[in-house]
Amino acid sequence: MSDSAIKAQGTLLKLGAGSPLSYTTIPEVNSFTGPTGSAPIIDVTDLGSTAKEKMTGLHDNGQLSFEINFIPDNAQHVALRAAKEASTMCSFQLIFSDGTTWAFSGLVTGFSVSGSVDGVIKASVSLDISGDISES
Repeated sequence: MSDSAIKAQGTLLKLGAGSPLSYTTIPEVNSFTGPTGSAPIIDVTDLGSTAKEKMTGLHDNGQLSFEINFIPDNAQHVALRAAKEASTMCSFQLIFSDGTTWAFSGLVTGFSVSGSVDGVIKASVSLDISGDISES
């Protein structure tokens, strides 16, 4: 086992609100994926080139998705649903168990609820990240 590995347990996802901005933990998160992210390749080959020449375009930080145990009257869960309906840009922090923090803005683009026998009600939430991710 690597001594440098970071445990997922203890990672927090927070939603920012207010002025000045303050963050509140989104409760009941049980998994997350992302940020994804990629950059397009721009072909800069010209007639004097002897092979394809390329450069990268603007980096897109992509999406972050996460699953929660859905609590319909929880303030953070309500705020996520409201942000999706209103297409509101939100502030988020992803704080890893080692204290590393990624802060970013994003739009809530998906919020779907599911349930099954011998299970709890879950919600899958999708964020589309806008701009840079700052790390501290």
